[in-house]
Amino acid sequence: MSAFSSLPVFLQTLIPLLLFVEAVLELGLFIYQLSHRSKLHDNLPSLVIFAFLLTLLFSVTQGDPFNGKDAFLLDAPWLIFITVIFVVVVHFAFAMTREYRRRKNMLSPFSIKDATDKLPMGLCFADPNGRIVLCNDRMRRLSFALSGHEFQITDDLEKALEHPDKSIIANGDCYILPDKTVWQFRKQNITVDNDENWLQMTAHNVTELYNGNVRQTAINDELKEVNRKLQKMYERMADDIKEKEILDLKIHIHDTIGRSLLTIRDIMESDENTDKKLEALQEATAVLTSDRVTASGTMEEVVQTAEILGVTVMMDGCLPADSLAEELTVVAAKECVTNCIRHAGGNEVYISVNGRKDVFDITITNNGAAPSGPIKEGSGLSSIRHSIESAGGEMHTVYKPRFELLLIIPEDASSFI
Repeated sequence: MSAFSSLPVFLQTLIPLLLFVEAVLELGLFIYQLSHRSKLHDNLPSLVIFAFLLTLLFSVTQGDPFNGKDAFLLDAPWLIFITVIFVVVVHFAFAMTREYRRRKNMLSPFSIKDATDKLPMGLCFADPNGRIVLCNDRMRRLSFALSGHEFQITDDLEKALEHPDKSIIANGDCYILPDKTVWQFRKQNITVDNDENWLQMTAHNVTELYNGNVRQTAINDELKEVNRKLQKMYERMADDIKEKEILDLKIHIHDTIGRSLLTIRDIMESDENTDKKLEALQEATAVLTSDRVTASGTMEEVVQTAEILGVTVMMDGCLPADSLAEELTVVAAKECVTNCIRHAGGNEVYISVNGRKDVFDITITNNGAAPSGPIKEGSGLSSIRHSIESAGGEMHTVYKPRFELLLIIPEDASSFI
């Protein structure tokens, strides 16, 4: 194996230079470890390697050419020096990696500041004298937003919260910044070295919570308005129920009294079928004294009653049995029979029922004299109109060329209560 002295001059210069550089690095590593570790034996490997490298360096560079003496390791194999250089490089790389990890995990003022700057919240601490000793990046930016300068003492924060910038909206302990974020500030005392007068100040981003509360407040206001309208509707519903009961009673009394008066007049004017007429009159009188307050009956009953009074009812078409449409038509037919006798002097009533999409078109007329002018609705027709319109239908009256009562009743008509 070739000796170190047999190498070219360039390599004889490069190898000592590498040994010198590694010795300096190991010495620097030893000094760094010594300043950051309390145990000396943890730093000894770097010191031993430094001494060894220094010895190798002197072994090839400290000869005395004036007295004919060479350095004592010039004849040593050059591969030994290369191996030492490689091993020291590996040691230094591992040592630096270990020191970096230890430094990263070690608690220090710099690491504390770096950690607090990464927090999404604002944070600062003040000593018992009110001087701020630590303020993270978020709190510093908030201080500029609130007051235009960085907080130095706790009074700066209190003044900024009491008198924020005009571009900031204060709502209780929440502050809305120009960028639409909402921050909540809190202060509390903490204990440091048995001293309870240290102060911790925090700022939390409560934008989502604040906006959620605003939306919830708006929803609550809407619900209150809906509840108020429902309450008003319930009150009106009670009035509508009473009004419907009164209208039903009016229709019932009007129809029954009308039939009774017509029966009495017919008995007085003609003695035909007197027994049947008296029987109908007794039935009407009994109905008036009963507790029945709503109009009811079928078209067959209308036809039979009208026949007793001398009126023929002819019906074209039909309605669903036991439906509100039939009930309303029965009430209207009774009124038209009464009016045919009292006002028109007729003896025939015609009822036409035409069904179309979702509605029934009902026309009621008679063979009596035509009205001399527009129809003036009395209590009977007015009550019928109210009942039909409340069920979602329509009522119209025609007086030329003859009287006609036109009804439009929805197929699925329901009681207006």
